[in-house]
Amino acid sequence: MHKSSMMKMEYFKDSYLNKNEELKILDVGSFDKTGTYNYKMVLNEKKWSYTGLDLREGNNVDIIIENAYDWKEIDEDSYDVVVTGQALEHMEFFWLTMEQINKVLKPGGLCCIIVPSKGPVHRNPYDCYRFNEDGVRSLAKYVKFEILESGTTTDEISDPWYDSFVIARKPGPGSKGDLENRMDDIEQKMDLILEKLQG
Repeated sequence: MHKSSMMKMEYFKDSYLNKNEELKILDVGSFDKTGTYNYKMVLNEKKWSYTGLDLREGNNVDIIIENAYDWKEIDEDSYDVVVTGQALEHMEFFWLTMEQINKVLKPGGLCCIIVPSKGPVHRNPYDCYRFNEDGVRSLAKYVKFEILESGTTTDEISDPWYDSFVIARKPGPGSKGDLENRMDDIEQKMDLILEKLQG
């Protein structure tokens, strides 16, 4: 985990999370070779419960999943916050992982994704993608999350990765995102009805 990624997670924590609220936090792709530099160091408040998830046993891993695209080991709507950093670029079918993030995040829950926009190849075991700001926004849109903030870091500390990030909320009852999703569903149904009437 590089310094700028840790700084971005600290920003997310300080700007969006309440230290006095009990939160269940899931870190996707949490394995840490050294065991000394990971998001658990940042997300370590007394009232918070941090869980690291990965495909292999090791430092900072609490849940080992068999399949990156089907998390049978975790109940639906079970986490208040899901974070992932420097992981999705290693997943061949990252959009399927986004579906799993959506599945385990509670309605109204927050998600923070940090991924490189540049940088050298670093297979683990794959290195498939780089994401710009539009790319990370698309990740959130794919699962109909409400985008709260996004960007790409371009300062000297971010070299060579220049991470892109998105902070988003899973729609919950009465939220702006929930209303937008329902409007989208209504529009799609209206389009189908019109097609049938015209056909």
